[in-house]
Amino acid sequence: MKALIGVMPEEHIRQRMLAIVKGEYKPEPGEPKVWFTSVNSLAQVLSNENIELLRLMEDQKPESITELAEMSGRQKSNLSVTLKTLSSRGFVRLEKQGRGVKPVALFTDFDIQVKQEFTVKFGPKAA
Repeated sequence: MKALIGVMPEEHIRQRMLAIVKGEYKPEPGEPKVWFTSVNSLAQVLSNENIELLRLMEDQKPESITELAEMSGRQKSNLSVTLKTLSSRGFVRLEKQGRGVKPVALFTDFDIQVKQEFTVKFGPKAA
């Protein structure tokens, strides 16, 4: 599945969120749901290694973090931190199963939109 990701300066992301809350702006269906403040911050989360990890999860469907650690050759403790980061950004779902956790990749492909500004488009004023 493909995620649509937006990159925009933090102040503009904040303005966008406030406009949404105030009812001044309604996001269009094709707009990003996940936003980053810079391409650098995006690259830290979606590094080549993390994209490989997401694709491994999609292909192999591990039943636990331990199983994913074995498949990927990564240390379980480091892998857990990575999965929590990916989960907090909406790229992974961590499903509790008994005493364990099953990692599920939600996205394996990405479209990135870089925007330098945010503007609110207002409709005609009421008479």
